[in-house]
Amino acid sequence: MLSKRFILVDGSSLLYRAFYALPLLQTAEGAYTNAVYGFANMLQKLLNEYTPDYLAVAFDKGKKTFRNEMFAAYKGTRKPTPPELSSQIPMLHEFLAALGVPLIEEAGYEADDILGTLAVKAAREDVDVLVVTGDRDALQLIRDGLTVVLTKKGISDTRAYDTAAFEEEYGFLPIRLIDMKGLMGDSSDNIPGVPGVGPKTATKLLLAYETIENVLDHAAEVSGKKLSTSLAKYRAQALLSKQLATIECHVPELHYDAKAFRMQPDRAALEAFCHAYELRTVWRALSEYL
Repeated sequence: MLSKRFILVDGSSLLYRAFYALPLLQTAEGAYTNAVYGFANMLQKLLNEYTPDYLAVAFDKGKKTFRNEMFAAYKGTRKPTPPELSSQIPMLHEFLAALGVPLIEEAGYEADDILGTLAVKAAREDVDVLVVTGDRDALQLIRDGLTVVLTKKGISDTRAYDTAAFEEEYGFLPIRLIDMKGLMGDSSDNIPGVPGVGPKTATKLLLAYETIENVLDHAAEVSGKKLSTSLAKYRAQALLSKQLATIECHVPELHYDAKAFRMQPDRAALEAFCHAYELRTVWRALSEYL
C-alpha cells in the first residue's frame, strides 16, 4: 500500500470538456462561467473520492510545440477556441490560485508532456499517481503505481485504467498505444498514420507483431496486397506518427518535489472568487472539504 497519493489533472482537456458538457452560464455582468463551474465540480469530486496528498494542474501553453517542428501540420485542423471558452481560461487560473493548487505550463510542450514527466517521476518515488484527463493518449502512461482516470461522458462519468483494465480493453500493453496511433493516425491531432489503417487493423497487426517497427519490417508478409503495399509506402510517415503520439516524459525544466504540490487554499480569496462569479454551490462544496 503506497502511503501518499498525487493527482495530476489535465486542465486543458477538462476545461474544454466542461465547456461542451454544460450549457452556457453567465453572471449578471455577462461573464461566462460554465467551463469553470464544471471544472470546479470535477475537482471537488476528485478531492472527495481520492483525498490526494498532492495535486497539480497542467495546461497547454501556446499552440506551437516541439511536435510542430517535427510536423508543421500537427493539430492543424483544430478549430479556433470559442471566445466564450477562452475568456474562462484566466478565470480558471484565478480559481486555482485561490485554491492553492499549482498550475504548470511549459513553453514548447503540451499539458500531456507535463503530466507524463511529473507522473513518471512521482511513481518512481513510490507515490500512488492518478492522471485525470479526457484524452485517451494519456493511457500510454499507465504502469505500476500510475493509473489514468479517463472522463468518458462530459466530466462526471469516469473510468480508472490500470494495466489490467487497459489490456482487457485493448489486448496489448499500454505503451503500445503509441504504435497503434502510428499505424492508424489520429484525426483530432492531425496525425497521418498509414492511409486505410483503422483501429481493428492496427490492433490485429500489433497483436501479431507487437511493435510498429516490427509490423513495418514484416510488411511484405502481411495479408492483403493493398495493406502490405501501404505499410511499405508509408513507413516513414508511420514512424513519424508514432513519434508525434508519444508523450514526452523527460521535460527538462520539471522536477518532482512533493512539498511543492501540497494544496494550500486561501479561504478568503476562494470565497471572494466564488462570490464575484456567482459560483455559490462551488463555494459551499469546497468550503466543506477545505
